[in-house]
Amino acid sequence: MKTFSKKYLTLPGIALFALSVGCHSGRKDSSAVADSTNKAQIASTDSANKAQISSSDSSLKASKSLKEDASKFLVKSYEAGIYEIQLSELAATNALDPDVKNLAIALVTNHKAINSRISAISASANFLLPAAMNADHQKNLQALGKLTGADFDKKYINTVVSGHENAVSDYKDAYKNLSEGDTRTFAGETLPKIEDHLAMAKKVKDRIK
Repeated sequence: MKTFSKKYLTLPGIALFALSVGCHSGRKDSSAVADSTNKAQIASTDSANKAQISSSDSSLKASKSLKEDASKFLVKSYEAGIYEIQLSELAATNALDPDVKNLAIALVTNHKAINSRISAISASANFLLPAAMNADHQKNLQALGKLTGADFDKKYINTVVSGHENAVSDYKDAYKNLSEGDTRTFAGETLPKIEDHLAMAKKVKDRIK
């Protein structure tokens, strides 16, 4: 992450400005700061092209839009990964059912690897990633931590199934609609893993319900 920060500081004040806004505004979570920072970075990068290409040129606008879509997908996926990892770390310790516990252990490992790859792709593209979960996910994690036994297991597995259903949809959309590049390749290669996670979670859910 330190390497990424050094690269990002080469963009004239954009990252520092956005992070300052995020730190001083209770209304912006880490993902929102990352999205707005990346949007500004993309606009700054594309401004160099506007000297040669008219700003009304459809190909330039399409390229900018696709870059923004890629950055938003990476930000959302990374934040969801942070949430998934922390949920599963909790379940690896607190789950009562051995299948729930084993699934949680596997998800921690797999989502750390996925987030590591997102970090590498984002660093190459000079995209900022969220440093923490959003407020809703923090609230859900805290609520889960108050449960025990079978109640904990059921809440955790329901959360995992719901989250992976959303993730499958996001990864399919990214692979279908993003332009060729590292982010689209990542989405296509990672989608089967997310689908496998969902299938495993559904199997456990059906058994313990």
